[in-house]
Order: sequence, then structure tokens, then C-alpha cells
Amino acid sequence: MCGEVSAETLEAYRRASLSVFELLDHLERERLTARAEGKTPWTLAPGEQATGVCAWNAFVLQTLGNAFLDADYQTHPGTVGFVPPITADQVMRFYEPVEPWLRRARQAQANPQFVLDVTVPAALPAWSEVEPCPNTHLKGMLHAMRAVRDHAQAAMAYIEASAPTETRQQKQLDTIRQHYAAATTQARYADDMHGIDPSRDVHERVEEHLKAAIEQFYLVGQLVAMPERAEKAAVVAPPAALPKAQPLPGQPGFNPWVLTDPLSREKFQRDPEAREAIRLLWVHDPAPEKTLAIQAEIEAAYTRGDISIAKKADGSRLGHFFCTPWAAIYTVNRSVTLGGVALVPLQTFVFDVSIEGMNRGVPFRRQIKVAKFVSTTELEYGDPNEEPDH
Repeated sequence: MCGEVSAETLEAYRRASLSVFELLDHLERERLTARAEGKTPWTLAPGEQATGVCAWNAFVLQTLGNAFLDADYQTHPGTVGFVPPITADQVMRFYEPVEPWLRRARQAQANPQFVLDVTVPAALPAWSEVEPCPNTHLKGMLHAMRAVRDHAQAAMAYIEASAPTETRQQKQLDTIRQHYAAATTQARYADDMHGIDPSRDVHERVEEHLKAAIEQFYLVGQLVAMPERAEKAAVVAPPAALPKAQPLPGQPGFNPWVLTDPLSREKFQRDPEAREAIRLLWVHDPAPEKTLAIQAEIEAAYTRGDISIAKKADGSRLGHFFCTPWAAIYTVNRSVTLGGVALVPLQTFVFDVSIEGMNRGVPFRRQIKVAKFVSTTELEYGDPNEEPDH
């Protein structure tokens, strides 16, 4: 009746918190041991550095997800177990990358020469697309920021106690100090401004500072674990080249199957119903040049290595999306923006293009869909006469 959705899946992710926090506690104890043995963040083995990065990222993301859930339950005790859809979406964005970071941390613990297969420092998942954010989100951010700040302070104490031995290391430490100073300043400003019941104007200002503080602390923890990455953290990547214009439907050279997973195209091309579904998709697309431009962005990102084909935990290929045009599912390796959506490492996404429900007033859908994908035997052909169910 309140329009909320079940938090059952989110609660399952929350129950996995213990292993994340145990790993962070282990990391902080190992740092004390390393300091006693005369080791510094610069002299740790690659596997030890990777463990630190992955453990930190998993901790921050898990803390954010837990804090947002707790804030909603405390504010609305009558609907515990249910949350607003926007909260469910935001919390899932935090929770979804936790297990991949945790898995890599465990692998790095077992292998001193472990090398990360994703680029760090990584950015946080995108914040919910609503301004200002709900009061419960602000409350969750505040609690999460305080918890993350405490552990960031411990991380800084660890690296500050390790005297750099080279000029380059000193520059890296100075850069990390700069990011930490920015984070603590934003955090204190937000703390002081918040008060008990902030007005709308104050709410928006506090939200801005909280987000900036959390993002900076997230960065600092990664740089402490891998201080050499501090040099790259200050570098702004040059803009990517614009994708070349693609032939449009009806023009020579146009490939109607360009959106379909390349390894599955032959299968669908033999299916008469699939061929008709693809034809209708392009007939109903009001701006095929926009669809093809986003697809070109995806292909360029794949070529650069920013994204890769999504795989299951056992290393096998996850497969394609279940609905027309049966696009490939990707995993993000490096922070990248596709179709106007900012993506961060370990997120999984698909280019969802659909005409479902168009004959019933549902608008054409063209979006980068970020989600947790699982295997299914279902297969849909994007009927414009039926309401979308995904």
C-alpha cells in the first residue's frame, strides 16, 4: 500500500556482512604486523596490496548498503522488510560489487603475486538519480561516512608511520594526504551543517558534502593500499574519440543484428520469430542513430578493455539478455560512461533496447541496464502489444 518493495534480496546481501568486516579487521591487524616488521605500503607484495584495495572497497560498499537499510527501517519501523524502490535500487548498487571485491581479496591473500584484473582506484557506484535524496538516504550517508572516516583515519596513521625512502614515494604520500584532507574537510562540514532536522536547502548542501566526503574516503583507502596509484588518481583521462557514424536502417551496410550478442547471432538468425522481432525493433525505433551511437560506445569500450564479457563465478560465460535484441552482458573493468550512465568496476550491465508495450502507450526503451544477472531459460521477443515485465 505504501508502494514499497520487498527487501528480501537486500537482506541476504546484508547477512554476508560478517565476512567483509572480518576481512577488514584482519587487514588492519596485518598492517600493524607489517609495520613492526619494518615493511611499508610500498614494499608489500602485489598480493598484499591487492588484498588491501579489495578489502577496503568491499567494506565501504557493504557499510553504505547496511547504513541505507538501517536508516529506512529506523525511520519507517512499520514497514521493516520493505523499502522504497529508489532505496532498493541504491542499496543494490552498493551490494552488487561486494562479492566480486571480496573474492579477489581472498585470491590475493592466497597468492602473494596476485595481480588485479580491474583498474584501481575504482569509483563508487552512481548515486540515485533524484535531487535532493530522500531523508533516509541522507541519514544513511551520514552514518556510513562516520564509519568509513574512522577506518580511513586508521589507514592514514599506517601510511604516515612509513617514512618514504624515495622522492617519488614522498610525492605519492603528499597526494594521498591531499585527498584525505579534502575528505575530512567535507565530512566535518557535513557533520556540522546537518544538525537535528535540516531544512530543504541545508539538506541539499549536506548531501553534496557527504557524497564528496564518502567518495574521497573511498579513494584514500585504495591509495593507502596501493600508493603508486596516487600518481594516476590525479590524472584526467583525455576524452574518448567520438564513435564513427553507423549505417542506418534501410541504408547500405546496415546490420540489423548489431545489438545481438555476437556469439548468439547465428542461433537467432535461424529463428523466424526472432528475425521478425528484430525487424519490428528497428521499424519502431524513433531514433536509430542514438541506439547505434550507444552500441558503438559499447564496442569501443570493449576494444579498449574498459569492459569485458560477463562471466559466472566458475569462469564460464554468463550469456546474453533474455529479451530482444538478446544483447551481450558485460562486466566493467575500468570506470567508463556509456549511454550517459557512469559505470564503475565490477558492475554488470546490458544495453536494453525494447519496443515492449509500445502499442499500449509504453515509450520506446533505450537504456544501459545495470543489474545482478542470473541464468534463466526464459526467452522473450519484445511484443509491442504486451506490457514489459523486466
